[in-house]
Amino acid sequence: MIFALLPVKNPQNAKQRLSGFLSAAQRETLARILYKQTLAALCRAEGIDRVAVITSDAEVAEHARRSGALVFDESQQVSHSASADAACLRAIESGATTVLLVPIDVPLVTPSDFTRLAAAARPGSPEGRRAGLIVVPSADGTGTNALARTPPDVIESRFGPGSCRAHLDQARSKNVRAEILRLRGLMFDIDTPEDVAEFLAGSHHSDVATFLRIVCASK
Repeated sequence: MIFALLPVKNPQNAKQRLSGFLSAAQRETLARILYKQTLAALCRAEGIDRVAVITSDAEVAEHARRSGALVFDESQQVSHSASADAACLRAIESGATTVLLVPIDVPLVTPSDFTRLAAAARPGSPEGRRAGLIVVPSADGTGTNALARTPPDVIESRFGPGSCRAHLDQARSKNVRAEILRLRGLMFDIDTPEDVAEFLAGSHHSDVATFLRIVCASK
């Protein structure tokens, strides 16, 4: 079974690198819109058996349940990596043999991006790469925007600066076959004011784009 795991940081503490560009309330709103948009794409993707949202936020959890996703409640959030790895263990207990670890802050992602990632991760499928680890890098090639892990605990998460190399090196040290998969919709994320400007320079039509255009027009 393939589980897609979506860790969601408390929206009140999200997008700190946009401080000074967006107010705290605007950052929270942006995080919630990004989450809902990403979850909708996940739920429409093919080849994913279960979607689970990892969160300590009651509103996020309720939305996930209404969308048909599982909810892995957290009492506290130590880090994105800790949340991801704890969720992997819970997914294994629920029957997962492969997990897709995906972020919320990818405004260009589509259901087909998640479908392609699931197909690449499914052992024995025509598209399957038969790799224990598939890394979707960030646009600059240094970070990690998504992981597919078979089994779910084949490596530990090392999200953060330089994480793409850290994940690949860890796989190599454990003799785990690893591959890179570049999916445009998963490689672009919104972390900085420069990311917002680049995103709005495109002709994108989404709730995220609408919100950011309104906010930027008011500045």
